[in-house]
Order: sequence, then structure tokens, then C-alpha cells
Amino acid sequence: MEIIAIFPPYIYSIKYDGQDENEFDRLFAEWNDVENVTEFLEENRNNLKTDVWKKISEPEKAARQVLDEAEALEMFFEDLANHSEVGEKPDFDSHFHYLEGKYKYELEYAPMKSYGNGRPSFLRLYAIKMKENTYLITGGGIKLADTIQNSPRLKDHILQDIDNVRNWLKANGIMDSDDFENN
Repeated sequence: MEIIAIFPPYIYSIKYDGQDENEFDRLFAEWNDVENVTEFLEENRNNLKTDVWKKISEPEKAARQVLDEAEALEMFFEDLANHSEVGEKPDFDSHFHYLEGKYKYELEYAPMKSYGNGRPSFLRLYAIKMKENTYLITGGGIKLADTIQNSPRLKDHILQDIDNVRNWLKANGIMDSDDFENN
């Protein structure tokens, strides 16, 4: 595993062993690939029939929202970095939210989530809060269900990735971003 600076000193991303890209870049490339997004939504069209997605229940319409959310979220992260630089809100701390469930009471290496701008939002980025306004992206994806455990693709790796990164940080004595910012 390797830590890659995205918007230093605020946003970093994990690059998993054997992967060509870090998670931040990989996810935005995936979300901007219209064929990949449409295929995923076609394969999971039954998830789009729930009350949450009833206004965008067609895979093509949902794919358009994913592409729009990805573009807006990437630009919003640039804005958040600029705001954080000058101490203005919104900043990254006001954007990320604690990941509930099994992590509800975790304060060290706190797992967090970020939403896209759609309402409801398809996109999620998952991260570990390293310190105030500083996050390490561990993964993400298109969330189609009420929980990670019920969402296609996410259920297969998101919680495991968070746990693996948290364990790796602990094992390598990385307590906060100061331990990797200057390397």
C-alpha cells in the first residue's frame, strides 16, 4: 500500500498493491466512463426500482446523474481544498460524515463517507479521518441500496478495505497525516 497526495495537506488516497491508480483517481475515471457506468446500472436495474430511485429508475437516466455527480464532486473537492487553505467553510470537515454501523464509536482512524451532490446521491467516497480537515481515501463506488452490505460491488470490498487500511496504518505507526505528509 502507498499513500498518494491528491489535494495536500487535506486529501490523500490509498494506492493498493497491484493497482495502477490510487483510489481517488481510479474512482473518478470509473465514474466518468459512460459505458462502464451504464453497464453497471443495467446489470443492477432492479436496485433502481426502489422508492429511493423511482425518479431516475432507467439505467440511462441514472448513468447521466452519476456522470454529472462525478464532475460536480471533483470540482467541489477543489473548492473544498481552496476553502480549507484559507479557513473558510464549507471545508472537508463539513463535507465528510462519520460512517455509522460497526464504526459508530471509533475515534482513532475514524471511517468517514462523502456523498455526491445528487439528491439522492449515487456516489460515495470512503475515507479515514487522519486529523482536522485531512482524509485518506480508501475506496468508493456507486451506492444503490440502503446499506453498504446491500449494495452491489460495495458489499464485496468497502468495509474490508477500510479495515485493511486502518490495520496497515496502525502496523506502520502512522497516527495522523503528519507521519506521511513530508515523505
